[in-house]
Amino acid sequence: MSVPVIAFFNSKGGVGTTSLVYHLAWMFNDLRVKILAVDLDPQADLTAEFLGPDLGELIDLTLYDWVQQPLHSRPVVVDERLCLLPADLRLSYFEEKLALEWREPARAVHSAVWRETQHVASLTESQLVLLDLGPNLSAINRAGLACADRVVVPVGSDLSSLEGLRNLGPALARWRKGDVGLPAGRMRPLGYVVLLRSVRFDRPVNGNANWAGQIPGEYRTCVLSEAAGSTIPIQDDPFNLGVLKSYPGLEDMAHEAGKPMFHLKPADGALGAYLQSAEEVRKAFEALARTIVAKADLPVTLPVI
Repeated sequence: MSVPVIAFFNSKGGVGTTSLVYHLAWMFNDLRVKILAVDLDPQADLTAEFLGPDLGELIDLTLYDWVQQPLHSRPVVVDERLCLLPADLRLSYFEEKLALEWREPARAVHSAVWRETQHVASLTESQLVLLDLGPNLSAINRAGLACADRVVVPVGSDLSSLEGLRNLGPALARWRKGDVGLPAGRMRPLGYVVLLRSVRFDRPVNGNANWAGQIPGEYRTCVLSEAAGSTIPIQDDPFNLGVLKSYPGLEDMAHEAGKPMFHLKPADGALGAYLQSAEEVRKAFEALARTIVAKADLPVTLPVI
């Protein structure tokens, strides 16, 4: 049996996909689920998020090395139940091979990503793989998505995020139908996560809220290929996996401390309102993790905290 893979992907950058994957990986770790986080973005932002200034010292090999010499991976152990397959800029070298045709050697590289991910997941006894992809419709992302059982789309409350959905949906539909050989990733849409500044959905005069209110209809039309015209409120949409606010000051503090926002303590400078915000973030990510497990019907049991 293969380990379930959930890909987090939007062709629009800047919505916070990497931060989302980073915090979810830590939350699943806290919930006693063994996680393998895979960085398939040549910019390696997720790798830098996990390893910080010790990046060079902690990485012997990256995903680029492993697909060159399959099944020789040495994943980075981040915590007791959390491992990382790191990336580096050399992953972009695969673009030319993968973009030409889905034939050898492209297919060999394509399937190597799948094999290596599953090999390391088995090696580390991981129960779930979280895959972070770059913000584009590249061949590397197509190879990554071919490994995914489920796809979660992070979106912001702005016009460009809606445009991202309009680009993403048709691409996923084409890639699901394409004959690209092994692995046969299902790429089934699981839902979307809204990452935004403080927004009140009961205040239609708020510009951000107006954009966010269009997400359910756009998601159904573009990603699920349903007929246009859905007017379901975003807070009632079953495909809305969660709405996460932004905490700029807390984010900066967490980055400096090298830990997720919900791990911040008074010793890290999280006092007063910051400590309260850290608890809010913890509750939001725990709720999101539980929602993903339930909606994806993952074979894991989460404890009651």
